[in-house]
Amino acid sequence: MRSHLTLGRMFGVPIGVNLWVGLVVIVLAVSLAELSLPAIAPGHPTSAYWFAGVVGVVAFLASLVAHELGHSWVAQRNEVRVLGITLWLFGGVAKLDGEATDPGSEFRIALAGPAMSALTALLCAAGAWGTWRVGGSEVLFGLFVWLAGINTILAVTNLIPAFPLDGGRILRAVLWRHTGRRIRATHLAALWGQILAVVIALVSVWLIFSVAVWSGMWILALSLFLFAAARAEWSASRPAPELLEMPVGEMRRHLPTALGPTATVADVQAAFDNHPTAPFVPLTGVRSTTDSMVTRDGVARIPPAQHPVVPATSVAEPLLALPRVDPTESVGSVVARLGQGRNWWALMADRDGRLGALMSSDVAGVLEMAAGD
Repeated sequence: MRSHLTLGRMFGVPIGVNLWVGLVVIVLAVSLAELSLPAIAPGHPTSAYWFAGVVGVVAFLASLVAHELGHSWVAQRNEVRVLGITLWLFGGVAKLDGEATDPGSEFRIALAGPAMSALTALLCAAGAWGTWRVGGSEVLFGLFVWLAGINTILAVTNLIPAFPLDGGRILRAVLWRHTGRRIRATHLAALWGQILAVVIALVSVWLIFSVAVWSGMWILALSLFLFAAARAEWSASRPAPELLEMPVGEMRRHLPTALGPTATVADVQAAFDNHPTAPFVPLTGVRSTTDSMVTRDGVARIPPAQHPVVPATSVAEPLLALPRVDPTESVGSVVARLGQGRNWWALMADRDGRLGALMSSDVAGVLEMAAGD
């Protein structure tokens, strides 16, 4: 989701806001200043309600950012890079660069947002209690009560097991742990998310005609969004056997430029730093032919203080030991030749001689999507 306005950064994470948030700000400010605060603390000037209403809306947006920062902080702790946070019509979203690599990480990342909202609700409740205890402003007391309530709602509703809400992602983590298959877990969680979205839509229709028109319409819009998002995830996780015909060249991992025979382990480490996805660094021999490689394990065997003086050739392995694949080969044919369910690397070369690598872990991901498992 694209941010139309960048607000800044917090803890290195870019924070943006969608223009639809303006509608939410207006609705919440009017509701807070004209309805909620006068009901909690009657008999005060209109200006006091509106001032508190504006402050309350800003505090609510900060609560949304805190919710997403909870996700972001735990994601970074679990080695998932965060591209940014966007506030939009139905709250906020933290955009992650990829998926969690295991169900435990998925569970922790998903739970962090509701946990942060619950903590914010407790702090606001403590603020309300403190204001009441010292006999402070009734309007301020009402504002703290409202913030505590809305953050409680934010925490509870996000725990509804409707994918892609946080609760749905928690459900996927549990299913992933139980089945051992991430895509199969996604498919089941997204199916359940569609069912719950339909149930929520039916409840919203009842609210529209029986209780509160605007609240019902808001919940109906949310249910339609949930259904569409869950449907998209469900479709994406369906079996796709055509992926077996995909050329493996599309999964190439680019390798650093081959280092010369005088390179040191420090040179190899610098090459890895510039190519974080490369499994190895190629080396050329005295005849200027690329005939060996240094892996990350090879670098790890040398103490860091000795990297600048230890020749890379001392930890090199023969490149001829790797199987070769052509970029135009299909995934199915490579798997039939090299097998699945075990770790292997393969060397890939273009017609112009540029080297790349194919890893069994990348192929395993495609096989999982092809089978829908």
